[in-house]
Amino acid sequence: MIPLVSTLCQGPLGVAQLPRLWWKNLLHQAGQLDEDYPFCSGGLDKYVLEVLRIDQDSALKFLWDQRPTYLEFEEWVTAEGTYDSMRIARWNESLVPRTHYRPDKIDETYGDIGWAQEETTEVSAVLLNCLQDWHLFHRRVFAPGGPGLSGPVAPTLSSIDRGPLGICQLPRTWLKTCLRARGWLHLDYPDCAEGSLDQRCLQTLQVDQDAALAFLREEMPTYLAFEDWVRQEGTIEEEAVAAFNQRLLEREHIAAKQAEIHATLQRPPTWTSGVLLNHLEDWHYAHQGLVGG
Repeated sequence: MIPLVSTLCQGPLGVAQLPRLWWKNLLHQAGQLDEDYPFCSGGLDKYVLEVLRIDQDSALKFLWDQRPTYLEFEEWVTAEGTYDSMRIARWNESLVPRTHYRPDKIDETYGDIGWAQEETTEVSAVLLNCLQDWHLFHRRVFAPGGPGLSGPVAPTLSSIDRGPLGICQLPRTWLKTCLRARGWLHLDYPDCAEGSLDQRCLQTLQVDQDAALAFLREEMPTYLAFEDWVRQEGTIEEEAVAAFNQRLLEREHIAAKQAEIHATLQRPPTWTSGVLLNHLEDWHYAHQGLVGG
């Protein structure tokens, strides 16, 4: 399986890359991590553990032996590591402008997503890694002749993830709609419900919702093909996109939704952030589907 939890995703500790490390290792332990992905790279995975002053072998042993939920992993990290807020802030900030500088990595990523070197000079590591994940996931799951999925899954692609258009939620809308069309979306998740972020995202781009859903369900496009369609059918206003992104990042769930997610997590009411609570709910259901319980 392709790990769709992205580098910039954070849990309650506020440490980017840590959730991705957790998910890759759970997939690896279950024998489901795609062979193209290392369970603990010598790059960001290694560095995030160093930021937290966590012994790598101990972390991997805990993940493989205990198969913890994400919150249980953070509790272990808190007990075993050192939380330095300034060190973590610098780490998180360093990831946003990070670029791929190795020609072989750029060639590999461009090849996977179908970009030609002469057509673009994009080197953002965050963007390229996301596009690579999404394209490979599409190839494994949605493309004709692919192995598909054995059952419903949680959409672990985050609301904060963005493609080249730079708008939050659109990649998640793409994923949820395609999964639902194939009967593979976890039953707890709607796609384009009334008042949802999916709907607000499409409205921000001035895209007709019925047309967008029909295109996704009938064509099962790659994410980049979906963005191309959005460019043709909608209107991209930078100020509107920036305002939508900011509202999404600052959004808090209503009290009823907060209570529902905390009950699912079996945790006392602690968090209000819509982004964080959605992450924790996604990761809870993903863990449940992989490990059981």
